[in-house]
Amino acid sequence: MSSAAWHRLFSVGLLLLAASVPLSKSASNVLLVLLGAAVPLRALRDLEFRAAARRCLRQPLTVALSLYCLVAYAGIAHTTSAAEGFSVANKFVSMPALYLLVSLLLQADPDEGARSRRAISLLLSFLAGLTALNLIGVATFLGLLGGEPFALPLAPLHLHHIWYSNLNALGLYTAAALLLFARRGATAVRNLFLGLFLPLSAACILLSTSRTAWVSVALTAAVLAAVLIRSKKAVVLVVLLALLGAAAAYRFVPLVRDRVDQATGDIALYGENKKAESSVGGRILMWRAALRLYSWHPYVGVGTGDFERSMKVLRRSRLVPAYLLKFNQPHNMYLFAMATNGTAGLAALLYIFYRALRTAVPLLRADGEGRLFGLLAVAAVVHFMIAGCFDSFFNIQVLRYAFILIMGVCLRGGAGGAGAPRQCPPR
Repeated sequence: MSSAAWHRLFSVGLLLLAASVPLSKSASNVLLVLLGAAVPLRALRDLEFRAAARRCLRQPLTVALSLYCLVAYAGIAHTTSAAEGFSVANKFVSMPALYLLVSLLLQADPDEGARSRRAISLLLSFLAGLTALNLIGVATFLGLLGGEPFALPLAPLHLHHIWYSNLNALGLYTAAALLLFARRGATAVRNLFLGLFLPLSAACILLSTSRTAWVSVALTAAVLAAVLIRSKKAVVLVVLLALLGAAAAYRFVPLVRDRVDQATGDIALYGENKKAESSVGGRILMWRAALRLYSWHPYVGVGTGDFERSMKVLRRSRLVPAYLLKFNQPHNMYLFAMATNGTAGLAALLYIFYRALRTAVPLLRADGEGRLFGLLAVAAVVHFMIAGCFDSFFNIQVLRYAFILIMGVCLRGGAGGAGAPRQCPPR
């Protein structure tokens, strides 16, 4: 197979993978395995590609993502059930695998213009898949695909409504970044697609009724405004307008008012009876339980895959209510890392965010696609850091794949990994 044919094969495969991430766990897994197998096959038969691939392995997040996996696997050594430990740790292998696959196949292309076009095409393909999911969601909401019409929360294809809303949040940032900074190859059709995607995605986030997504999008937007807007007065004005918009939404949108009032009601119920079942109260109890597990083993945690078993131990001691046993994670990615892998797990998790922000922030000073990639990467990282306080996002495939796909597109380069995305260094 010629070099051009390999490039076409990888391009089509990556586009299908990006589109399948929001739509199908099975399809994205199969495509990841097939593409992952095709890379060493080409490397064996193509000396030039093998040399380029070897030079491209040192991507900005390679060490951070690999370290996160290694800590998870090391935690199996002192877990009660090795099978459960491997079940959890194996999830995280896809993170460095997908990141290296996307970044390597983009950067190994010798044509700089082609690299930028393919990177933007990957983001558009991801949005196309998410648009299809959102249209299914709208049809489901209207009762066109069966079920009761206007039922909430919106969760198409049985995707959990919290995962669905936060997936759409990543889509919002992607579409906004493309509209603002993707000048090369921009067409009226593409801009129309992006312009239509934004209100559709925002409506789906609203109908998902996920307070995690609502709060995270608002805070991420505030962070981006503070970073991008140089005038302090303008930043203050934006914040005031955002607060006014939030107050108006609470006053005039019953859905928003009901969800906010439910949170305050949950907190009041927790104050009256700490073991009463509620969304917010349950999270508080799980956070306290995770901190208790961390205090037992502060350095290495209770072991990868041992969270549920440890919760049963707490239940037998009457330290947590029975309804918490149906959760396999404490709805907080930081506390989950601390409980299962101790300080080592928390450090490995924070190192991913640190490396990503350290690589992405300089891109905000670049021009064109560089700024696009920087803005999108910062938005995705900040959103995950905020929303991760309320859910363990790296345990959820659709969110894990979407996040890593964006990182692979946006944060790639040579050995240094700083500055605008560039081709791998020469031999």
